[in-house]
Amino acid sequence: MKRLLSSFALTLLTTYFLAGDYANGELIFNAKCASCHYPTAEVNAAPGLGGIAERWAGNEELLYLWIQNPNAAIATGDPYVTSLVNEYKSKFGLMAAQNVTTQEIDDILTYVAEYVPPAPPEPIAADGGAGAVAEEEPMSWMWWVVFGLIFIAVIFSLSGVKRQLQVAEAIQEGRTPEEVGYGDAIKQWLWDNRTLASIVGTFALILLLVAAWDWAARIGVYGGEDVVENYRPEQPIKFSHAIHAGQNQIECQYCHSTAQKSKTPLIPSANVCMNCHKYIKEGPKYGKTEIAKIYQAIGWDVDNFVYTDDTEPIKWVKVHDLPDHVYFNHAQHVKVGQIECETCHGNVDEMEVVEQVNSLTMGWCINCHNETQVQMANNGYYDEIHARMVSNDQGVELLKEYLEDGTITAKELGGWECSKCHY
Repeated sequence: MKRLLSSFALTLLTTYFLAGDYANGELIFNAKCASCHYPTAEVNAAPGLGGIAERWAGNEELLYLWIQNPNAAIATGDPYVTSLVNEYKSKFGLMAAQNVTTQEIDDILTYVAEYVPPAPPEPIAADGGAGAVAEEEPMSWMWWVVFGLIFIAVIFSLSGVKRQLQVAEAIQEGRTPEEVGYGDAIKQWLWDNRTLASIVGTFALILLLVAAWDWAARIGVYGGEDVVENYRPEQPIKFSHAIHAGQNQIECQYCHSTAQKSKTPLIPSANVCMNCHKYIKEGPKYGKTEIAKIYQAIGWDVDNFVYTDDTEPIKWVKVHDLPDHVYFNHAQHVKVGQIECETCHGNVDEMEVVEQVNSLTMGWCINCHNETQVQMANNGYYDEIHARMVSNDQGVELLKEYLEDGTITAKELGGWECSKCHY
């Protein structure tokens, strides 16, 4: 009988909550509740709201008070409220009073009661996307091989026809046909047409040397227009820059915080990730799988909301890696030169997996120094240089030379000097 009455009360309470507006409840939940609560039983920055009807059955007025004024609800001395405080306050803190009406609370509870979790994301294929189609490599070299073989076959066919005609002519004239091998025939033809053969041979040799030069020049080059596929290594954690930098518009330097201050831009530690992912436990593309790897690396106990001593470093794979004999200073370019990250790294905010889109060769850098105008306006670094130059006659003459076309490039300030990048 007692179970029947409890079930009846629960049904009445659920029906009472369902009187709210689902759509409005979703809007209010996302605006006021989603930063701490999930609409399921899963814990976020605070306990999940799934099953709230069962937990507060028969105490709906106290629930309204608990949401609108937690301290007043605690002052009632209600045993259930007291148990909530004892269990969760030390772990999550006390919820702030929420500026919502009882009708808005009904709407939220209706949304929670009718909430259906979205379907899990599709497994991501190894090539970077569900159902993604691998890019086909250009087949130009294959066509050259095919055309070359066809050309050789035609030459031998014509040579065979010519030999047959010569044999027939000799028989008709009563002469014994001469047996001439292909090798001797080729030698004789080359000698008879030595001028043409010399020109063709020289041209072929030049083409071969140019092709060899181009091939050698691309050794160790992992990006740029001449590369079939840019360098895009698989990382230990599938981190989507398209979501973080593109969709969520997180600034590059929030994670790579030393780009304006030092030579290197810093690969962020997992602590930076935890600023958000302590509370965001599921991503829109990879679900919980990849975020769980961050927790494992930093030793985060999701259930108890505490750090453990069981940590493991994330072994990221470097994408943009210059040779050891090249000096490149990020602060010099980002802070002083005011160069945007996209200039070298491409549109990272559109990349699911970061890749090297520019060659970053010496020629690429030299060309950039030759074309890039120095941002001198409102730049303290160049204000000081200008003040030094105008203080003597030689500096004044140099300024006139540099500003002859109205601009100053990095090359004119020494950007082509060997020691600037090699030392």
